[in-house]
Amino acid sequence: MGPSRSLVLAIASSISLLSFGQCTNNNVQTGVAVTPPCPGNTTVPCVQGGQYALINVVAGNTYTFSTCGSAFDTEITLYNNAGGASLGYNDDACGLQSTVTWTATFTGQLRMLVDAFPCATNATCAALVITCVAPPVGDCVYTLTLSDAFSDGWGTSFVGVSINGGAFTNYTVPVGVPSVTVQIGLFIGDIIVLNYNASGAWQTDNSYILALGGAALFNSGTPPAAGITYTSTVDCQPPPPAPEDCLGAATICSNVSFGNNTTNTGNFADINATNCGCLDPMENQGTWYIFSPSAGGNLGLSIGPLGPDDYDWAIWGPYPSGTSPNSICPPSGPPIRCAASSGPATFNSTGSYATGMGDAVYSPPQFASTAASYALPATLNVCPLVPPQYCGWVPGMQVTAGQVFLMYISNWSLSSVGFALNWTLQNGASLDCTVLPIEMLAFEANIVGDEVQLTWSTASETDNDHFEIERSTDGVGFEMIGTLPAAGNTSTTTHYDHFDRTPLAGVNYYRLRQVDILGDHAYSPVRSVRLPHNIGDVLLVPNPGSSLVDVLFNHAEAGSHFVMIDATGREVLRLPMEEERTTIDITGLSSGIYGYRVLSPSGRTLAVGTCVRE
Repeated sequence: MGPSRSLVLAIASSISLLSFGQCTNNNVQTGVAVTPPCPGNTTVPCVQGGQYALINVVAGNTYTFSTCGSAFDTEITLYNNAGGASLGYNDDACGLQSTVTWTATFTGQLRMLVDAFPCATNATCAALVITCVAPPVGDCVYTLTLSDAFSDGWGTSFVGVSINGGAFTNYTVPVGVPSVTVQIGLFIGDIIVLNYNASGAWQTDNSYILALGGAALFNSGTPPAAGITYTSTVDCQPPPPAPEDCLGAATICSNVSFGNNTTNTGNFADINATNCGCLDPMENQGTWYIFSPSAGGNLGLSIGPLGPDDYDWAIWGPYPSGTSPNSICPPSGPPIRCAASSGPATFNSTGSYATGMGDAVYSPPQFASTAASYALPATLNVCPLVPPQYCGWVPGMQVTAGQVFLMYISNWSLSSVGFALNWTLQNGASLDCTVLPIEMLAFEANIVGDEVQLTWSTASETDNDHFEIERSTDGVGFEMIGTLPAAGNTSTTTHYDHFDRTPLAGVNYYRLRQVDILGDHAYSPVRSVRLPHNIGDVLLVPNPGSSLVDVLFNHAEAGSHFVMIDATGREVLRLPMEEERTTIDITGLSSGIYGYRVLSPSGRTLAVGTCVRE
């Protein structure tokens, strides 16, 4: 860690010695579950330190949670009330209080924990303000997040967004907030352009990310480049997760050394107070990796910065054989190996800025069981350890074949100076990665009448059992809609096709889940098609209109809603739509073009279109 941090140094075995003053997530719910209006806001008047509030959320809506008016030092952590790792976290975004903005990835109950620091008493209330913004109309929604590392504002800098050659809409970050999030509704075929104005001071504080489905389409890094930085034709197809995010962890497939550097933190806060161990709970520039021994033995590594720099790292596991990032990200507990000594402390201790585990001199014992945890938290520039203990180094691991490990390597100094990683493999240990048993040639999705035909082909297959066809309405959450037996073993080209007989109106996303005879699986790239809405599905009469308009919808069900949105993305009308004919009054709206959406009871978009107010 950097030299500005206070001295905390320990080597822990079997248990983590890192402790926090915040209240733990083991207290009671406050009040009853609340449902924020959207758009709109609501307030939970009293959340005591360590208590949690339950919030009914709808997938796609963006929620901001704030304790900025409270009287004690708060931190906020978000959880799916059904279980799982944290979904969001913030500490001290507004003075000693906290605020976090989160776009719902599910429809259900969100558990929002408010911790106090120090947790000497739980008797003081914090008012929790919840604000909800509905997503704009479009085949898909892009998210633009502007960040300021020191919350001192972007000054005259801004990001401009232009759609289809139109005028740029400019966004910036005001003083006192760490980030600003903007949602942009887009249709397949639209052209989006980003332009960055770099006229403000402190450019190394600034960064921005354009994302779709939680994965980055563009990440500016720090400092952002000036001028036109991104131009693309919208296809509503989410990119794969970046390696700076846990879900995009790069597989280390062999025992050769490699090098890497990055300029950003990724798109998700994978590191938090519950899993950081010796690392800083705020994620810095870093990259995730996943590796699995193909043979057991002793395993160590050396991370050598390509210059005098400060790298920190941590390893989580072991996980069962065949584990993928989808099931373990972000890690739910502290790492089993962790080193965060400052670069100067490591250099003063060893004569090198390299850090790692399993060195014959610097990390006695050289190797130890993965059941024992070892950590070196942050240090000052002078290493306080006395040989045979050294800063920057912990014991390596005694591993067995098939175990899976996650690793995060962080450039704490944010210099973007690269590093080289070298392995120490002894007593028979080796690394490998699972080679998937097919060679995919093509995968396409095409509209045929009112159905979607999926076609794909393979050049060869080995022990391939079957394909599962999956569909999604947002490119994030997929469900299986069919299966198809595979050829098994073949060295010749094999063609497959499958028809989706009941595609949904709007954008449909498809992918293949290929499963081999041992149960190992892999996913194909995602393909998307946009089905036009049948004239009988949604019809506005008259359109254009100026007063009463009839909305005709032949698939209405209890709990559906008709929502109108203006050009800025602001919701201006929301009515239940439970009959085939619903009458709306647009007299109070200004003249212009409005978007509309028909939402199912679960919040899923059934249809979109435009309405003209004369």
